[in-house]
Amino acid sequence: MDIKYFVRTMENRKINIPIEYEPIIDYEHKYVKSYIDALYKINDYNAVLMEDDIILCNNFEEEVKKVVNQYPDSIINFFNRPELYYTTHYSNIFAYNQCTYFPKGITKMLADEMMTMYLPEDKYPKQQKYGTLLSLVLHNKGIPHLIYRPCLVQHIDGKSTFNNIHQERNTIYFKDYLDKLGIDMIEAFKVENREKLKQMLEEDKIKWYNT
Repeated sequence: MDIKYFVRTMENRKINIPIEYEPIIDYEHKYVKSYIDALYKINDYNAVLMEDDIILCNNFEEEVKKVVNQYPDSIINFFNRPELYYTTHYSNIFAYNQCTYFPKGITKMLADEMMTMYLPEDKYPKQQKYGTLLSLVLHNKGIPHLIYRPCLVQHIDGKSTFNNIHQERNTIYFKDYLDKLGIDMIEAFKVENREKLKQMLEEDKIKWYNT
């Protein structure tokens, strides 16, 4: 199965994503509208839609294809609720937009439904995200999506494109961390392993904030 990769960003932002991708640039700085526009744009592809502030796991494309081949007709969220422990499961509550797979042909319908709820940008509550609208649509349509663990991307906790503040949105359940320890998600629940994973994240944070 061919998969095309897209990265949502704004002009003049540095992107460090080492795979072939097509940028989708929000020139208007309207984060809700730009997300809906991106869904329209990717409809003709089996697509992974990413944000620009992430780190990909090793062998990212191969790992994505492996998961998609298991769940070819599912929307798959590869980064969700980073602070929580759980294993791969289906959910009707969508959150986080760092890296999501959408099967070909589904996103136009999602975007059409989101447009029926769309408000002028200044009417949105400060913390209302486009993910909230997408979650409502998926819930209303009865479309579950897969939340995959371990996370195939890590969020770099820099300034957000929409609220320009630092937020704690990293995960210790990043695939590269688990691979370094030689453990799976079941073993990641053990206290001693969680402590090791936390240490890896803290070491990464030092690198991110000092470069």
